[in-house]
Amino acid sequence: MFNTDAEAWAPDHVGKTLRELRRSRRITIQQLADGLNRSTGYVSQLERGLSQPTLKDLYAACTIFGVPMSWFVELEKKQPEAEREKEIIVRGNQRRFMLHQGARTELLTPQLDPDVEFMMSTFEPGLETEPKNVPTAGAEYGYILKGRLELWVDDEKYELFEGDSYRFNRSSTYRSRNPSKTEPTIIIWVGVYK
Repeated sequence: MFNTDAEAWAPDHVGKTLRELRRSRRITIQQLADGLNRSTGYVSQLERGLSQPTLKDLYAACTIFGVPMSWFVELEKKQPEAEREKEIIVRGNQRRFMLHQGARTELLTPQLDPDVEFMMSTFEPGLETEPKNVPTAGAEYGYILKGRLELWVDDEKYELFEGDSYRFNRSSTYRSRNPSKTEPTIIIWVGVYK
């Protein structure tokens, strides 16, 4: 359940969330400002909680990052213990999620981290991602929780089944596909950016 009162939209919470998303995607303040059609000074003020974004800014940010508006809403907090838990635990019914290339990817950590991503992605039947080449250090690790996955790394194809796992360098060119016509594929994956 999401809190919808004014506290949920506090500028410092929205700004912190915006900064997490920007850093995790390795987007500069200038690039985000260009996407929002705003100045870098304005984006910097948003991230520091000195300004409140307009709904238009939030909708644009949701489009840029592929996340729903609920990503910017604080989960309900009633007691100090709940506030502490929110920094450590992610409840299954309270995961933040993003949509990217048709896959639903859920964040399995309380916050985004610019050095490590811990996610669960669901590929609908037949979904195929576009080839990616991210010129960064690090690696991606994955585990097929359910279904099948076809994975191409530097044009070499691998077929993975439930219980299989993988690792490849983030500098590789890679893409993947759920070959099933009826069943989703669920992948638990970790991206390490060092």
